[in-house]
Amino acid sequence: MDKETVIHFFTRSEKSLLGVCSTIAQKFKLPPIGVRVALIVLTLIFIPLGIIVYLGSYLAFNQKKGRMVTFGLLGALLGIPLSYYFQSDMVQNYGSLYGNTGMFSYLKNFTTIVDEYDKYVGNGWDIVFNVLVSIVVFALVGGAIGYFMDKNEKNNKLHN
Repeated sequence: MDKETVIHFFTRSEKSLLGVCSTIAQKFKLPPIGVRVALIVLTLIFIPLGIIVYLGSYLAFNQKKGRMVTFGLLGALLGIPLSYYFQSDMVQNYGSLYGNTGMFSYLKNFTTIVDEYDKYVGNGWDIVFNVLVSIVVFALVGGAIGYFMDKNEKNNKLHN
C-alpha cells in the first residue's frame, strides 16, 4: 500500500465499517478524518466508552430500523456503564484509597475489580451477573419505550 492509498482510506467520505464517522462528518460538516481520529483516541483512552459512543451513534443515525429495536439496543449499550449502580458499595468504592471512584473508574478497572473480588470475597461472577442483568433490564426498558413510540406514531397516522 502506498501513502496516497492509506491517506485516501482515512479521509474518504464513504463508510468504512458502519458509516458512523462519515455520517457524523456529513451531518456536522466536519472532515471525516477528524471524526475518525477523535473516536479512535476516545476508544484508546476509555475503551468501553469509545465503543459505546460508536455503536450508540450508529443506532442514533440509522433511521432504517424501527424505534423499538434502536431503543432496545441503545438501552443494552447504556446498561453496561449503568450496571455500576447495580453493584454493591464495595465494588462501587473500589479504588477509593487511590482517589479513583465512580463509574469511569469502575469501567476502567472492571477486570481487576472482578479478579480481586473473586480473590478476597469470593465468586466474582456476581459482578458479571449484575452487568448482564443491567443490560437485559435497560434493553427491555429501551425496547418498551421504542415500541410505544412506534405504536403512538402509527396511531397518529391512522387518525390523520
